[in-house]
Amino acid sequence: MTNTVPKDTIARIFQACSFTNESTRITESTLMLVDEYLEVFVREAVLRSVENKERIKDEHRDQLGDQLILTHKDLENVSGLLLLDM
Repeated sequence: MTNTVPKDTIARIFQACSFTNESTRITESTLMLVDEYLEVFVREAVLRSVENKERIKDEHRDQLGDQLILTHKDLENVSGLLLLDM
């Protein structure tokens, strides 16, 4: 089961942040494409954060427990390169 961003939310974000002309419309296929892009972006961000966290854990194995917990800081650490890659 995939949790997607509601199409109404995506359309509202575009209208509020991107469209300067109120008569600009967005097509259903564009909304579906943006939804797929967001899903790929979020998955990649989480995967990179886990990979980075595991690398750090290996370097400091004696200081950290066995549990892997991701926080917003882990996402911040990978966000720069992720945005450049996408």
